[in-house]
Amino acid sequence: MQRVVGLAGHIDHGKTAVVKALTGEDTDHLPEEKQRGVTIDMGIAFYRDDVAFIDVPGHEKFIKNMVTGVSTIDMAMLVIAADDGIMPQTREHLDILRLLGIQTILAVLNKCDLAEPEWVDLVADDIRQLLTDNGYPDAPIVRISAVKHEGIEELRSELETLLAQLPERSGSAVFRLPIDRVFSVKGFGTVVTGTVLSHELHSGQKVQVFPQGESYTVRGLQTHNRDVKRVRFGDRAALNLANASVEALGRGAFLATPKMFQTSASWLGKITVLPHWEKPVKTGQRLHLHLGTGKIICRIHLLENTICEPGESMLAQYFMEETVSAGFADKVVLRFFSPEHTLGGGELFWPLSNRLKRNDARLECVKNLPGETLQQQLQALLGFTRKPMAVNAIARMLTRTLPELERELKDDQQYFVWTGQVIFKSDFETTRDEIQRKLTQYASENPLGEGLLAGELAGKMDTLTPFVLENGVETGWLKHTHDRYKIAGDSAGLSKEQQIVRDKILAMYDAEPYNPPSIKDIQKSLSKTDNQVLQWLIKRGELVQLEGERFLPAGQIEEFITKLRSWFLTHTEISVADVRDMLDSSRKVIIPLLNYTDTKGLTRREGDVRVWVGEK
Repeated sequence: MQRVVGLAGHIDHGKTAVVKALTGEDTDHLPEEKQRGVTIDMGIAFYRDDVAFIDVPGHEKFIKNMVTGVSTIDMAMLVIAADDGIMPQTREHLDILRLLGIQTILAVLNKCDLAEPEWVDLVADDIRQLLTDNGYPDAPIVRISAVKHEGIEELRSELETLLAQLPERSGSAVFRLPIDRVFSVKGFGTVVTGTVLSHELHSGQKVQVFPQGESYTVRGLQTHNRDVKRVRFGDRAALNLANASVEALGRGAFLATPKMFQTSASWLGKITVLPHWEKPVKTGQRLHLHLGTGKIICRIHLLENTICEPGESMLAQYFMEETVSAGFADKVVLRFFSPEHTLGGGELFWPLSNRLKRNDARLECVKNLPGETLQQQLQALLGFTRKPMAVNAIARMLTRTLPELERELKDDQQYFVWTGQVIFKSDFETTRDEIQRKLTQYASENPLGEGLLAGELAGKMDTLTPFVLENGVETGWLKHTHDRYKIAGDSAGLSKEQQIVRDKILAMYDAEPYNPPSIKDIQKSLSKTDNQVLQWLIKRGELVQLEGERFLPAGQIEEFITKLRSWFLTHTEISVADVRDMLDSSRKVIIPLLNYTDTKGLTRREGDVRVWVGEK
């Protein structure tokens, strides 16, 4: 794995000269840089095969380019000229390094040949105090003169020591490379360069450019000016992209595993204001936001107060003036709108479609983000969304691979996974138990009822109710009929008294088969309570409506169909008169009954007769 060391510090303090003294390479590659002797854009030099230097501009006008350079480094060399001492960009660059989470710094006290020893001692003391105040009390300070090549071997020794002590970075299995340079090479086409922030990439694979969205095939790869078949996490890499144009790419974009990052103009995240910033940040304030290698104007919406005081951190919503792409917990640097000075930093979590309110109860779930483990991040996300989430969507929102996520989801004490969707197991069980309680109570109060509608079953977690209902029907613990739900096994059984009423009603129909009384006459003969049993018989299909107010018991209809089958074994057609003789009934029943068998596809009318078409 390559290590990347960023050079930071005030303009004209000798960063480029330090790189040249260590590598023999001049990182100023632009004609204007050569002419003015000022680094404008970032330059790259290789210290050895596995270590690259990024030299960044020191002038405040090029702070955007400085952030670009240090957004992908493992450690920094903070260069300070002995004759000038600590200057404004020294402090600002150190702030940016701290905000981006750079934990290893080597202070290089350059141009010691231009100052008296006593003065150099005083400057060294100031540097020690500055580093201590910013959380780097143990950072070594090496005195050199890059031009005269004095102290370079000591610097090299300290650098080697720190490189050996750098912790292993745990890159995820999702490839990502922020673009810091784009150019065209005659005979090859478009080339982009950057540092591989995670995973690896092979020649011939496809990458997607974010936020633009287009995908390209990688035609060729280089690292350390050598052609390679693969680049890995930590490598400085150059990618030759097939069919790409310089205009379609640019700094601020990044290349990554397709479909693994999100793009939005509104993000949930955090803000941290530097302790020495002179005033609080107010909600609604416009700021410059540096993300990766890009710079965007945003408006900050604070979620825990109306102001964020110096030294404070809090949840915030970022409203960008253009869409940006990011991964979970990507770090940002924030600068005052005008004049531009670094005031703090923060992190982006995931996109939000709606503006959050400060009293939103869901904020409690995300206060401890970004968290240290996937478990903490997943539980914060599920707690915030409080709805079933597709596994693919979760992987994208947390910038994790499916295998990583699936390993965590095996914890069936924490999560309930069904049809590729995830919710907390406790939420599923709470919603399921509430549905069962409501349906049980309904059944006891309405033994003849059809069940409850989904809207009548939804509770506080109404986003979970449809998911739990679908699970109940699919797995068999719920019945779903005519948009209503009942607990499986609930037969809505009749009481003994209701059973007597049921038998009484059916006896009225059985008294003269195929010559039923009118439904109105039956209703008049029953009390209001007994009429509920009549409606229950109709809803359950024990009484079948033919036409209008004409009903027959389901048993008589089945008997008629059986008679028809037998008839057509020896006949090709049947008339109304034939049915009248068969059933000893009247036309007011026979015609609706034959129409019923027509609609069921058993018979077909041809003139004045029916022919058998069903069950061929």
